[in-house]
Amino acid sequence: MIKKVITKKQYEFLEHELTYLQRGGTISEEEKKRMLASYDVRAGLSFITILLAIGALLLGLGILTFVASNWMYISKGFKFLLIIVCLIGVNFAGVKWGTRFPKTSRSLHYAGILIFGAGIFLIEQMFNISINFNSSFLLWAIGAVCIGYYLKDIAILLFTSFLLLIYLNGSIFLDETSYPLAILIFLPVLYYLVRQFNYPRFLSFIMNGLAINTIILFLMEIVPKLVEDNSETIILSILFILGIVLTYIRVPLKLQKITAIQGHILHGITAIFLTYEYAIWFPLAYFVFLLYLIQKGSLTSIVIICALIFRYYTDSFEFLPKSLLFIVGGLLLLVFGFFFEKQRKKGGESIEP
Repeated sequence: MIKKVITKKQYEFLEHELTYLQRGGTISEEEKKRMLASYDVRAGLSFITILLAIGALLLGLGILTFVASNWMYISKGFKFLLIIVCLIGVNFAGVKWGTRFPKTSRSLHYAGILIFGAGIFLIEQMFNISINFNSSFLLWAIGAVCIGYYLKDIAILLFTSFLLLIYLNGSIFLDETSYPLAILIFLPVLYYLVRQFNYPRFLSFIMNGLAINTIILFLMEIVPKLVEDNSETIILSILFILGIVLTYIRVPLKLQKITAIQGHILHGITAIFLTYEYAIWFPLAYFVFLLYLIQKGSLTSIVIICALIFRYYTDSFEFLPKSLLFIVGGLLLLVFGFFFEKQRKKGGESIEP
């Protein structure tokens, strides 16, 4: 059985309650230990961790600025050797100290990732290698994800996701015609790693966002080639349907709430844009759908209804007096604030996203 990761405060509370049950004779000492063994305490950001992380950042930046400032005075061979020595040196020291000084070791690996990325760009410049900058970020991400898997480090995987976002969206700024296909290989790997780490919330949110970003760019690449007219409306409509699918799709339990929230966000944003494309039947039907979700206990749908009403509310700025605008706006906020409080008291923590 995979151990559930909880915070230190949650673990202390659980231990306190189990000790209370043990003293009362409800459970035995062995049962208490077995229950506690089902949990792992999530490592927090200690002062030492933050200090070492900043030190790793400064070390990496210091090496990079030193090399960059003296770049024109160094021969190509020595430049390449310097990059390799720095890269191997910090990572070797990180592996060597991994057992005795794990936090220092991890910080050295962080510095190694920075040096690796900078080395890619410096070597391209040194040997006049003409590749697009987003491909350089892809190479950087490949190296980072290997270190992240070796260290089982969520922070490195988050950094890898940031690099992949640059790689994925770089083609837009470069006006490239080719789709960044490497992301289709990377995404399953990252989801596998997220599963290995038992779906951390923030990392799972970023992974889903990266996947949605990939689908959006794919639609922007394919749909205009298939349909010349109203391609934007078709893309928005597909994304709207995708948002509803994400809201109800069956995924692992720890991923369910995050995916549902992102589904609500996606169909909410696209629906507001589609109100400019479709006739009045669409916003009315969508409004009824949101009321149904609110009846089911969806707090996110209340926010979307507020945004939808505000979208039409802004169209009336020129026709209503300012005092009436403030009155209507205040009433809307009060009404939906009441709904928020009512739903929370009604469902507690069981309220849907």
